[in-house]
Amino acid sequence: MSRPVSITKDKILAAALDVVRKGGASALTARSLSSALGCGANPIFSAYGSMEGVLEAVRTQARNMFKERVGAGFALNPPFKGFGMALLWFAMDEPELFKLVMGSRASAASFEEYIDTHIGFKEESLAAIAHSFDLHGKDAEMLYYQLLLVGLGLAHTCVEGHAPLSISQASEIIGKNVRAFLMVIRAGGDERESFMPTKGTGPEGNVSSYLLMHTLASQNHLLQELHANPRYVQDSEWAELERVLRNSFSLTPEYLRERHPNLTRGDIRIFILLHLHFTVAEQALLLGISPASVTKARQRLKGKMDESTNADGLGNQG
Repeated sequence: MSRPVSITKDKILAAALDVVRKGGASALTARSLSSALGCGANPIFSAYGSMEGVLEAVRTQARNMFKERVGAGFALNPPFKGFGMALLWFAMDEPELFKLVMGSRASAASFEEYIDTHIGFKEESLAAIAHSFDLHGKDAEMLYYQLLLVGLGLAHTCVEGHAPLSISQASEIIGKNVRAFLMVIRAGGDERESFMPTKGTGPEGNVSSYLLMHTLASQNHLLQELHANPRYVQDSEWAELERVLRNSFSLTPEYLRERHPNLTRGDIRIFILLHLHFTVAEQALLLGISPASVTKARQRLKGKMDESTNADGLGNQG
């Protein structure tokens, strides 16, 4: 006669973990767990007291797995992006365990509190950000929370099955967002305002330039290069910047000259750099003139555009 198989606490936990992986937390019942173990409910309740006790043990195990998998992301290069990618990998590989880790009975007072409670790794992330991007303090915290805002959005999209997402797609999205956030963070205090959507930034009068710039710099090599290391723009390169303006804002030099016939080539170049969110100091380098000359050129451009717009309005009234 064979000896009965011992139902240990570890075996119960392993079976419960498997049930949750396959059907989610709601699938974990005394009946389903007993069936998975091939025994009655008595060993389960003797070991954990209740099914709530079993679920809490599964939640703790899931959190340990999450911390181990996500923490390993810092070994990748760059470490901070690796951390974000590891979070997504866990969500893709273990969607039900990810839901369990991210779930909470109590509402957090803020997004930051939710992140600190459910994900952690803040100190490791800030150290990685400082090492890779030379950002510290509030700027580093901003990048940390912004990446997790994007990462969690992608993760929840994956685990809920709303849209398929490959590792390569996730890597590209994470990389572009990190670069875009860095671009905004490194802008000067006054210049950050120019990243916010403003009325009249496009032909429809409601183009969200901020969202466009999140991806624009990383999609165009020349634009990325000029934002990272501003230098004089050769005549042959302006056609590429005009193409970016056309594709992203549906604006062309021809359209601008039709609406504002008094604009010169220099005015249009200032217009392009304004729409592509270069600061006054950067525009000076790109154009090979002084910052004071850039300021005067911007004022002159505004005056010309206001003049032709007002003249067009008066003409229409007649």
